[in-house]
Amino acid sequence: MPGSTFRSLLLLALLNGAPAFAEVTIRFEPVERYTDLGLSGAATPAVQESLLKQLEKHLRQLGEQYLPKSDTLVIAIQDVDMAGAMEPWRSPNLINTRIIRDIYPPRFTLHYLWRDQAGRSKADREETLTDLNYLMRLDAARYLNNDPLRYEKALLDRWFRETFAAKPKQ
Repeated sequence: MPGSTFRSLLLLALLNGAPAFAEVTIRFEPVERYTDLGLSGAATPAVQESLLKQLEKHLRQLGEQYLPKSDTLVIAIQDVDMAGAMEPWRSPNLINTRIIRDIYPPRFTLHYLWRDQAGRSKADREETLTDLNYLMRLDAARYLNNDPLRYEKALLDRWFRETFAAKPKQ
């Protein structure tokens, strides 16, 4: 019995000492200055808040998937330009309809700080993410057609995979 108590305490200490997932913090710089964050030309603050919560949740999930468990990542999103645009000249019936075309790719401007368990900086960069070929890629298909952020999520998926996925040692 004493051995099982020790093993239980050791397991508990290990579980409490190591985080289950990497710590990912998302900050949205002044949203009112974002290029385009809304589902229509008349985006309400409630709609914008919902979109920001969806982006934050998605980025946290990507952090859990790709970052080492003891790392921390702070992402400051400075600008968002969602895929598509409003083309009010098309028709009065389409004045608040987002038109998805290849000339309107999704784009994020962000700054991130990635640290290891000891607090050492692994990366401290500002980046602009975009994909002019976003309509030709199949990765957005994993998200439902009614997901208003499917192209943005696919762009963030690729960025996380290319930036944070463990690289094989050479």
